[in-house]
Amino acid sequence: MSDALDRILRRDAREAALPDDGFSARVMQSLPPRQQAARGWLTSVLVFASTAVGAALAVALSPAAGSMLQGFYDLAQSRVLTQGAIAALAISATLLVSVVILASDLE
Repeated sequence: MSDALDRILRRDAREAALPDDGFSARVMQSLPPRQQAARGWLTSVLVFASTAVGAALAVALSPAAGSMLQGFYDLAQSRVLTQGAIAALAISATLLVSVVILASDLE
């Protein structure tokens, strides 16, 4: 029911122009110009760099006994509490968070 009402109200708002004697145009002209996202690439670089640092820290702080490949193998075998599996999960989580941040930042 509310979807139908919403559609009706939106259609009426598009079709019926309210006379404002140029008020809307004056307000739009008095607003400061929109700032361009000139540094949009900077956000991507910062997120990528922090992801690389996080992944490097996960590798550096992971125990020497377990390698990454062994960790992913352990995860495939449902052994999630081994040292390599925890390191593999940490790196995967770091990369996933960076992807989510970059995807949500798109305009």
